[in-house]
Amino acid sequence: MKKDTLSRAQLDSMSTTELISLCDEYGISVPDDLNRLFIIGELLEASMESQPEEESVKIVEDDGDMPENLPKSYNNTCVDAILRNPAWLFVFWDIKESDSSSLKSDPAFTDLFLHVSFPKSEDDKAPEYSFDVNIDFENNEQYVLIPSGNRYVKIDLAASFNGKKTDVLASSRYIEIPCENEKIQNMVPGKELDFSELIRLSGMKKILHDHYLNHRQSFTE
Repeated sequence: MKKDTLSRAQLDSMSTTELISLCDEYGISVPDDLNRLFIIGELLEASMESQPEEESVKIVEDDGDMPENLPKSYNNTCVDAILRNPAWLFVFWDIKESDSSSLKSDPAFTDLFLHVSFPKSEDDKAPEYSFDVNIDFENNEQYVLIPSGNRYVKIDLAASFNGKKTDVLASSRYIEIPCENEKIQNMVPGKELDFSELIRLSGMKKILHDHYLNHRQSFTE
C-alpha cells in the first residue's frame, strides 16, 4: 500500500487484520493485545511522520555590517518636519554637495534660511503669516516654536542673494497642527484659567508657567 496520508475515517473502515498488515508496512511493531484504537493512533502518527517536510525559507544574513552611525548627509536636497508637540516643530534638511558648492561659490549668495509659513489649508498658496529662521551649512536640524492658533505649517529651504531673487531649494509637505484647547490658545499672563481637577492633577498649570518664563515671545500681549 502506498504511504499516502492516512485519515481516521479510512482507518476506521479497515478490519483489525488490515490494520496490523498496514502496521507492518510502516514498520510498527504491534503486540497481540494492543487495542484497535491505539493501532489507529500509531498509524496516524506514522503517516504524518512519513510525509516530506515543507521546504523552509532560508534566511540569509546580510554580508554587510550595519554602520554604528548614520551618515551626516544622504547627498539629497530636501526638507521636512515633524511635530514634537503642538508648540514645537522639529525641522530637518539636507543639501547635496553640488548645490552646496554652487551656493558657496556664488559671490551674490548671502544667507541660507528656513521660510516657515502657516497656510489656512493645503490649497492656500499665499499664507498671511510667515517668518524666516537663519541656518548654516554645518547643521541640518532645528527646533521651531509654533505660534498658537494655526492649523497648518509648511517649510521652505531657501537661499537669498544680493541683487537676485530668493531661490527655494526644497519644500516640505503641509503639516497639520492639532487643535489646541481654546482656554490655552487664548491664554495671557496673569489670567487665571479654570481647569478641571483632572487637568490640574496632570501638572498643566506648572507646564504653562514654565512655558511663559522661557518663551514669553510666544504670548500675545
